[in-house]
Amino acid sequence: MPGVTKEQIAKAKEWDLLSYLQTYEPHELKRCGPHEYCTAYATGIGQCVTLAAYLLFYFFRPNSIRLSFKYIQLDSALIRKIYAIGISATLNLALPSLLISILNGLLAGFSEKYVLVLGVYYKLQTFIYLTANGIIQGIRPLLGYNFGAGESMRVKKIFYTSLIMNVGIMAVGTALSWMMPETLIGLFTDQPETIKIGVLALHIISLGFIISAVSITCSGALEGLGKGAQSLIISLLRYVIVMIPASYGLSKFLGADGVWYGFCITEFVTAGFAALIFWRQILCRLRQSHTLSN
Repeated sequence: MPGVTKEQIAKAKEWDLLSYLQTYEPHELKRCGPHEYCTAYATGIGQCVTLAAYLLFYFFRPNSIRLSFKYIQLDSALIRKIYAIGISATLNLALPSLLISILNGLLAGFSEKYVLVLGVYYKLQTFIYLTANGIIQGIRPLLGYNFGAGESMRVKKIFYTSLIMNVGIMAVGTALSWMMPETLIGLFTDQPETIKIGVLALHIISLGFIISAVSITCSGALEGLGKGAQSLIISLLRYVIVMIPASYGLSKFLGADGVWYGFCITEFVTAGFAALIFWRQILCRLRQSHTLSN
């Protein structure tokens, strides 16, 4: 529903809060017994409650768009355009799950404590990367509208502004990972050895936070500009092509800590490729169009 940003944000926060409250258990990630399926219940309840809230806003709060089946008209060209972006976006969401599954298997060969730390890290990094992804969600339509209107300078300004904002967010995440890692890991476990492993993991992985803003922003901007395939390439580099071989190879020499270094190295490599792809696909064309217009 256009123009109801507050409602959209409220629903997103509602879903996140429901999921987090029902899955968060201090000093442990999982508990056997009646709570073992809490994550699945939280996901289902969170989605149902959010859907109900959206329907309430739709029917009881005035908005500019009314939905009806009579307006549905299949257009093959439009469907192809939608799926060109949608399939890439779907795979982008699926790749992190694939990566976690593979890394869990890799870390389990060393100790279950490393698997626990990986789970803790992904819970913590959600707060950082979801904030950055929120900015990406906001710039996508702006980039698309201005790119279609031929406003090349405005497209560049939006991109660079969002990049700076994401760098700031990642800088905060890096600072927290170095200033209070024991506190962050201690939210999920009270085992000294696990906390020690988690602190080292945060220190190493967070070295790639700031540079990761480049790949995140470029990938999101490419999707907003209709370049879903290029965005998918960046995600494949970040979650599969670079990350998995780097983690596996480094773990042979550095043990489980090699996986943490794999995160850091992957962010630097992916950022370089992302910047190159975005420059060739978008920035060069914007520069050419701006030159022709003048």
